[in-house]
Amino acid sequence: MHSFTLRNAAQIAAILVWVRHLGGAARTFSRAKGELPSRLIYFFSLAIGIMIYGSFNTPFERHMVIPGMIGLSGSIALFEWARRSVHGKVFSYIFSNDTPEFLWTSGPYAYIRNPFYASYLLSYVAAAIMFPSIASLIVVVAMTIYFNAAARHEERKFARSPLATEYEAYRRRTGRFIPRLRR
Repeated sequence: MHSFTLRNAAQIAAILVWVRHLGGAARTFSRAKGELPSRLIYFFSLAIGIMIYGSFNTPFERHMVIPGMIGLSGSIALFEWARRSVHGKVFSYIFSNDTPEFLWTSGPYAYIRNPFYASYLLSYVAAAIMFPSIASLIVVVAMTIYFNAAARHEERKFARSPLATEYEAYRRRTGRFIPRLRR
């Protein structure tokens, strides 16, 4: 008989966070009119799959459980804050080519421009410190590059939109993934 371990608790916590991310994102974001979601969206699910697989097949760092669980808790809290903040608004999928029609600056968006991406990255880092491996490091680095590319894509969309001036002022006062220390 297998007993429930600290490793199992960490695995379950990480998986629940990722399931919530996937399910919440599916209900929060929508397709832009006349556009299918970019195939790049699948990298998000692939990264989660690699991290889940790794949680079962890599060493477990018991002394990193508390920081890891704090990271997972922060990830889900930021995700839910952002999701509730935008409830009822139309936000398109990652890498969409639509033209922004509004600039959202409430909730966590008052501090960072990409709270959803930040919450996803925080979950990968939290899992990687509890289940360290070359694969988890590659996922963290790759997804950091991925979400930076997505954020730059969105910044270019705003720069071409009627909201360009307003967005530039917003961009100067907020951080991409973490709040700016100076405003």
